[in-house]
Amino acid sequence: MADFEPSGEVVVGAEAKPSSLETAKDVEKLFIKRIVERRKGEVEKRRGEIHLTDLTSDCLRRVWYDKHDPLPDDAPDLIRMWQGEVMHEMPLLKEHELELEYKGVKTRVDEYEDGILVEKKFVNFVPRTREELAKYYSHYVKQVEYEALFLTANGREVRRAFLLFVKRGEPEEGRPPLIAFEVPIDLNAITARFEEELARLKDVLASGIPPEIPKDYGPFDYPCTYCKYRPRCYGT
Repeated sequence: MADFEPSGEVVVGAEAKPSSLETAKDVEKLFIKRIVERRKGEVEKRRGEIHLTDLTSDCLRRVWYDKHDPLPDDAPDLIRMWQGEVMHEMPLLKEHELELEYKGVKTRVDEYEDGILVEKKFVNFVPRTREELAKYYSHYVKQVEYEALFLTANGREVRRAFLLFVKRGEPEEGRPPLIAFEVPIDLNAITARFEEELARLKDVLASGIPPEIPKDYGPFDYPCTYCKYRPRCYGT
């Protein structure tokens, strides 16, 4: 089982048990162990499925690795994902964590009620403008667009769609602690793009080798800076 080291890495070691909590480090190990246990079944299940977040990922090379040759998440990633799951638990609308499927792709819509779709994101950087939204979070915008498509295909009208950002931790000076953007929905254009991108994703996943690194990506640029596969791509 994975243990927690002060470096923030998850390493192989002895399991932590409540009866053996003799030191502060044992408590740290147990906390990480419980997160790993909570996520284990879901992680294995997702490897054999296509989810909307695979389709909207900003790097299909990372998706290929996730499906074919995944690396374990380190402690900071595990804690970040656990925080996101906990933060999502509070419902805003009648239908919360709504599971849907369309053309073999699965998703979970955060909030839906009477034609209103809300997707929640808990982030370290809250965009202030639509320009920053497009630069850093275009994949989240695309996710909302496709969720509108999934809802419509499953018999639920979408009149308006929103993307809500909430800051993790302390607010940053000059930036709001939360902000919502309305996402315009053009179902005809969204449907056509969905078909094209799904076909491309299936081709990528059917290949025995990962796709090339996108030309405009670099080891010290977003989104590669935070990716756990960066050493495989750049050797750094």
